[in-house]
Amino acid sequence: MPPSVGSSRTTTASTAGTETYLHHKHAHNHHQRHHISLSSSLSAPGGAIVSGVPGALGSGKSHLLANSSARSFVQVKLPHERQELELVDVWATLIPARIASSVISHIRQELPNDPHSLLHLRRLVKETDLNQQDGVHKTSEHVFLHLLICSIDAVPSEDEIRRTLQPMTELAAAKINDRRLFVPVIRKAPKYPALTKQLSKEWSIGTWPIMWRGNPNAIISELPSEDELLYRKNIENLLQLTEKARNDGEIPIATLIVDPITCETVASAVDTRNSSNNPLAHSTMACIAKVADNERLRRQCEVATRDGTTEQLPQAYLCHNLQLITTHEPCAMCSMAMVHSRISRLVYIKNMPRSGGIDRSSGAGYGIHWSKQLNWRFEAWKWEGQDILLYDIGEAINA
Repeated sequence: MPPSVGSSRTTTASTAGTETYLHHKHAHNHHQRHHISLSSSLSAPGGAIVSGVPGALGSGKSHLLANSSARSFVQVKLPHERQELELVDVWATLIPARIASSVISHIRQELPNDPHSLLHLRRLVKETDLNQQDGVHKTSEHVFLHLLICSIDAVPSEDEIRRTLQPMTELAAAKINDRRLFVPVIRKAPKYPALTKQLSKEWSIGTWPIMWRGNPNAIISELPSEDELLYRKNIENLLQLTEKARNDGEIPIATLIVDPITCETVASAVDTRNSSNNPLAHSTMACIAKVADNERLRRQCEVATRDGTTEQLPQAYLCHNLQLITTHEPCAMCSMAMVHSRISRLVYIKNMPRSGGIDRSSGAGYGIHWSKQLNWRFEAWKWEGQDILLYDIGEAINA
């Protein structure tokens, strides 16, 4: 019988049973089924703790799916410093609008790679956008625009910027007489992209404007209803997997990887640290490994049907655009595995305050899903709906 579902909101986590599996991994009959909020609970046969809601035992699936219209997931937001405006100094100059494309092409070839990603900023800015009285200068003949050149960290020397711009002055008509043309000036610009369109507008006031075209990694207030329903159904599968894992003497942590387009489960796995005696045999790692095995077999089959051709198959990141659903907040190792395999979204049920690698209040506060030191980011969502009964594994265990 899979763990059941209560009715109160998930708010706290019990610390009872910490490291139970580390010291008594074979005595699984003594483990408790852990209700995330124990404010109203009843003892049940088999050492389970269940919600004090009539009909909760044995009816987890009906409880989850019957309330599918309610929003039950919240996004694990970015680290705090990425929600505040942080500025960087940039070089800018005034150029004739008619040669803007030539100037941009020239500086891209001449200047070194910028240590800051400025792709979220507008390259060319009008007077109204910059909110500067010395911004765009328009006469009956000419239109001037402000151009973002690069950050000061990329080119600290003003003389070097002037030398780079010098060839461009020859493209300007001789009759244009404006002393501000091609003179580098320092401006303040938002260092990071804004999370929302409204925040983008606020950060652009008095600074170099942000170009908002819809941020695919922006925080959204809620999941689409079809995603909610998909994850609720998959949580039911996770609960059944944890039940089987416990009965087999394993740590009851389970993971699924799903294709959001087809809604099919690509791989599933449970934690096998106990039976394998391998401390790295986490369910997330095993699930990603299964995706790798499936991909290897697919490529072998495809090569075998190509009539002996040796043409290389296209290489892609292992889990690109796939989503991972798991019972517990992944540890730092599993979170990094999701980065390397390019998981697009993580969904989990229970925070792991002492060992998690996602929530900024968990573990060492890594927030790996949106670390500015890494080259991939993914969404992270956690369950915040009805209480779900999970077996207590102890907060110190790396999930």
